[in-house]
Amino acid sequence: MYEGLLSILHKEVKPALGCTGPTSVSYAASVAKDAVGGEVKSVKVFVDRDTYKNSIAVGIPGTSEMGVVIAAALGAVCGDSTLGLEVLKNVTKEDEEKAKTLAEHNVSLEINWDIEGVGLYIDVWVDTDLGTGHAIVAKTHTNVILIEANNEIKYKVKEDEIKNILDETKDIIAGYTVKDFYDFATKMPIEELNFLKESINMNKELAETGLEKGSGKGFGEAFLKLQKTQSAFFKAKAYTAAASDARMAGENLPAMSCASSGNVGITASLPLYIVALENGINEDILIRALSLSFLMTIYIKNHIGRLSAMCACAIAASIGVGTGTVILFEGSFSQVEGAVKNIVGSIGGVLCDGAKLGCALKLSSAVGIAIESAYMALDNTVIASGDGIVCDTADETIKMLGRIARLGMIETDKVLCKEIIQREQNSKRYN
Repeated sequence: MYEGLLSILHKEVKPALGCTGPTSVSYAASVAKDAVGGEVKSVKVFVDRDTYKNSIAVGIPGTSEMGVVIAAALGAVCGDSTLGLEVLKNVTKEDEEKAKTLAEHNVSLEINWDIEGVGLYIDVWVDTDLGTGHAIVAKTHTNVILIEANNEIKYKVKEDEIKNILDETKDIIAGYTVKDFYDFATKMPIEELNFLKESINMNKELAETGLEKGSGKGFGEAFLKLQKTQSAFFKAKAYTAAASDARMAGENLPAMSCASSGNVGITASLPLYIVALENGINEDILIRALSLSFLMTIYIKNHIGRLSAMCACAIAASIGVGTGTVILFEGSFSQVEGAVKNIVGSIGGVLCDGAKLGCALKLSSAVGIAIESAYMALDNTVIASGDGIVCDTADETIKMLGRIARLGMIETDKVLCKEIIQREQNSKRYN
């Protein structure tokens, strides 16, 4: 059981450069281009509504641009598909100018409104002087299910496997429980978890860049000014917001992502580092707290969906932080369950209205609720079972939350995406 959970952490906690919405489009374009090689002539992109919504209002690292069209162009022109979520790591100003020219004249974009139940779905065709490359990325941001070169299949997931691969309810993590995660976090040999330290180092550098440069709207800097004493509570909110400020503004630094999201990875890790630092908690306990936070975050995202009308940072990562905070103070499993109930009972159902600069404020709010909820759980103050969507156990509560997100918010997601996309197309603010 422990080896399975360790494998999940290694797979899901990875560096990601830039917002993973447009990054996934760049990645798909780079895979399609690499299938044939040559000089790019044109790009055709089909994306699901949520990927589009999550991509239009965030900066592209290494450039001054925003939007899906430029992301596709950059992926085709200079993307390195071998780098996964760091596909644009080596972009240059010359590459940016070349991609901008391509985007202005030879990149077409279409939103697929009918994709349901498979998470992310990106279908890219790239024409070059050597032919046509075609790639489909589905469910997660680097999960390639088809590669073609000049109508010849180079790679394809078998038809009898595709349903299970794209069905999130069949994911391995769905077979575990919150108690499994707690046991893993508290009993796994610490040397097996030490790789998680890199999530703190990477996301801390992003936060410090946001604070120093006043990236984005400067929400992180603003939080530090709210309280001169810079308590752990406000400092955790500030660092999380600052990292989001920098990332959403397109600073050329990676974040350690979790479950294919950089902002989720930031939210699930940085607050625990600050709380541990401010309270003199040793590194081994911090790493154990990180392991629980990441596993809980992945678990929640599995229930609500990789792409959802429900904000993964506000609900999945906040539950990760809340339960991780309980571990920092060596709380019991009962108190871990209490933190889950407090968070779901207070902010369950927060909407995801796309990746953007304002995410910094939403992330910091989620962090505040998470830490407060953990402190209350440690004091055995917990929302009662049967109160709203809070159930008898943490697992039952999470399952209900998942059903609401997956079944009850489908129309919400459609209306939300339609309203945002139509508004932005009318304003011509983004590509």
